[in-house]
Amino acid sequence: MAGQPRYPTIEIYKEVCIRCGACDPACPEDVMRIGADGYPFAKYTEDCQACFLCEWDCPVNAIKISVHKWWEEDQPAA
Repeated sequence: MAGQPRYPTIEIYKEVCIRCGACDPACPEDVMRIGADGYPFAKYTEDCQACFLCEWDCPVNAIKISVHKWWEEDQPAA
């Protein structure tokens, strides 16, 4: 049986974010959105391709993309 897909983890640090909106247009997969409060959020996490453009374009490093494994490994039968 094939492993299950996993998606990158997108962390947004509101305490650091300056609400500049640079992350929204940086995302080629249209994952990021700007909320009514002016802070970004990941609306379509499952579409994230871990290109890191939102992270790199953030002027204050308020976004962290983590990719540990793209696929969960199959577990051997006990």
